[in-house]
Amino acid sequence: MIRKSLGTLLLAACVAAPSAQAAPSPEQLADAMLQQMSRTTAITLGSGHRVVDVFFDPNCPYCHQLYDDLQPWVVRQGLQLRWIPVAVLAPSSQGKAAAMLQAPDRRKALARNEDDYDENPQAGSGGGLVPAAQVRPATADELARNLKVLHAAGAYFAFPMMVWRDRSGQAQMFLGAPRDEAQLKALLATVR
Repeated sequence: MIRKSLGTLLLAACVAAPSAQAAPSPEQLADAMLQQMSRTTAITLGSGHRVVDVFFDPNCPYCHQLYDDLQPWVVRQGLQLRWIPVAVLAPSSQGKAAAMLQAPDRRKALARNEDDYDENPQAGSGGGLVPAAQVRPATADELARNLKVLHAAGAYFAFPMMVWRDRSGQAQMFLGAPRDEAQLKALLATVR
């Protein structure tokens, strides 16, 4: 019940507009983001035709939960997960996101961040990757573009944020980690 209320509050905050104009619907925000996905830099898991974009912060505990919950689905049902890193939650988020994007194998770096979540003393709390000692200018630009997609769409973000097109072609958005396997299964069943 609390999680449902929190999700409702986050969704309300997501669509709140400071102007007198009508607030965009969650579907309109999701559509605006999906139209700009080519500008993002993502770490792709799976190779299926059914695509879910996931905005995440390397230090986000709910993102970590979603990552774990989605692992069995990567090879099921032709699903492709595009993990889009942003750095907003902690001072080490930028360095950890950069470490992923600068790694020779980004998928392995993402897996290490999540598999060692809160277990690597050298990484500090949150994600298990040690922050990059230096963030290359190109990497900083990639992270800035990822965040800009959220801002340009008018979204006040919460993490994780999943965005996809449903079977009818409508853009959909889900904020936070699903409360249980049944909710996750129901969400993924709608992915086109």
